[in-house]
Amino acid sequence: MFFPARLRLLLAALAPVATHGTPPSALAAALEYLRDQKSYSWEVINSDPGPVAQQFETRRGTITSVQKNLAPNVKGQVDRNGDMRIQRFWADGLQLETLIAAADGTMVTQTPEGWLNEREILTAQADERLGGRGAGDRLVWLRRADRPDIRRPDQELVPLLKSSLEFEFSGESYVVHLRSRAGDPAKTNADESEPANQVSVTLNLRGGVIRDYEVKLEGTRRETRSRIAVPVSEQRIVILTYVPIGRIEAPAAAKEKIAAARAANGRKP
Repeated sequence: MFFPARLRLLLAALAPVATHGTPPSALAAALEYLRDQKSYSWEVINSDPGPVAQQFETRRGTITSVQKNLAPNVKGQVDRNGDMRIQRFWADGLQLETLIAAADGTMVTQTPEGWLNEREILTAQADERLGGRGAGDRLVWLRRADRPDIRRPDQELVPLLKSSLEFEFSGESYVVHLRSRAGDPAKTNADESEPANQVSVTLNLRGGVIRDYEVKLEGTRRETRSRIAVPVSEQRIVILTYVPIGRIEAPAAAKEKIAAARAANGRKP
């Protein structure tokens, strides 16, 4: 996989690199500042979608494995009430927007067929499978609309405050390396006997706050037929904007879907 030139800025720094067993005070203060934000925005930029081909020699001949990053780029917002808007953009042109109500977690997504709630998306997927129509375009976007990752940067990074991991730092850039079963910095796995991904998180501070951070994952996956372990990697950059948002306005159609979802679950509209 090919990465932007910004990848691993710390490795290119000429200044001496220091280490620290707990978050250094400046980083801890920046993490606490992020934790305390009631409203902010962020953007996630994923690595080049590829595809990238890798060839491996086996007893049965040469095997070609193609790695392709299918993760979308993301723009997210959380307003002062805790309501969220997540916009996702895929390399094939599909765009989906999801609204999440903080009061009860009700979620609706704008799709090629209009606004749909979680139950409608699940029902539509079941209809597609039962209809035997195969993995057509409709099933593709339905799967992408189903239960999106709605974690915020603070939910991903703040657990580092309580970690005892070794931090490398140079200037205002901090790097931590960890093992994770799911590629999630918040879910470490110190058991060397279990399969895990190697995750590197680089946090860049400016003016005492985290302005952006990079997450790089390296691991292996086994090909279904050959069972050969193929190295895989992913990388994303997250950019933070600390400008409060008073309120995320939902379109009338989205409000109707939210009310219908709440009524179906026995909640107040």
